[in-house]
Amino acid sequence: MGALISKAHLEKVRSYIKKARAEGAQILCGEGVDKLSLPPRNQGGYFMLPTVITDIKDESCCMKEEIFGPVTCVVPFDSEEEVIKRANSVKYGLAATVWSSNVGRVHRVAKKLQSGLVWTNCWLIRELNLPFGGMKSSGVGREGAKDSYEFFTEVKTITIKH
Repeated sequence: MGALISKAHLEKVRSYIKKARAEGAQILCGEGVDKLSLPPRNQGGYFMLPTVITDIKDESCCMKEEIFGPVTCVVPFDSEEEVIKRANSVKYGLAATVWSSNVGRVHRVAKKLQSGLVWTNCWLIRELNLPFGGMKSSGVGREGAKDSYEFFTEVKTITIKH
């Protein structure tokens, strides 16, 4: 696990874990549960352990916001419809993961998720020739391959009368 970018970033990520604990969630492992052991040369860095949170309410900021740190919330669900509704209830939609050996389920769920990227049985595997970008409050437009041309191009019109 690499370091977070700054002390402020580390404290922000830690604040989510503190909020989750205050809301009654369980921290299964990671921050505040396990000891972080770093070699001397890394002890001045902004490291934290990957952290797993359970027993957390859907309304928690940990479930509604993009934490951008090594934190995941694991919550049970009873049906595809329930989990899709819960996933789509947040204002963000950069990426999602679907874990299943049922290819039909993967296609059904991925199609209904309001997310710019859907990884299946993996995470953060990126083919640079495919579009990258989110939905809702997670960005506008796509970048990558042909989808970058318009995104990174500023059109200018010049008219000359002579």
